[in-house]
Amino acid sequence: PALVAHRVHGFRNERGKTNTVEAEEIASLVVACLNDPEYAANESGRPTSYGVISLLGDEQALLIENLLRQRLSADVLIKHRLLCGNAAQFQGDERDVVFLSMVDGPPEDGQLARRDAGPKDLFKKRYNVAVSRARNQLWVVHSLDPETHLKSGDLRRRLIEHARDPKALLRAITSALKC
Repeated sequence: PALVAHRVHGFRNERGKTNTVEAEEIASLVVACLNDPEYAANESGRPTSYGVISLLGDEQALLIENLLRQRLSADVLIKHRLLCGNAAQFQGDERDVVFLSMVDGPPEDGQLARRDAGPKDLFKKRYNVAVSRARNQLWVVHSLDPETHLKSGDLRRRLIEHARDPKALLRAITSALKC
């Protein structure tokens, strides 16, 4: 599928900049894709390119990159143009397959503070850049249950819900037009 929601049971670390469970899972998913013949080449016949984007700072991307460097040779990383970074580092660049790491984990109790568009739409722009970098497939890797951990209207919730059911908005518009 073009869009995959993939939940893990991870937590942000005490400093709040990384989620080790998400990082390990993304590294494993990238390695699995590299070993799957279906992911060997893109529609142009070139080796499939990969990107990993952290939606919360650089530390998560660096952690994932280090895990991948431990598991893959430099030749493989270069051949598949594997890049790990934040959304800004992908501005104007695309990859065939992109893995997004939400980083955020469940709160100790209740719901996380609502993340909206932010000042000057900063968060909204960051999310838009991140999700638009995938040519063929986008994986949204998250540790959150959107219904339990996130408030209505939260950007993270909207992204996870869209990844879970990409056609929901189209159905809602179609239904509204029929009324």
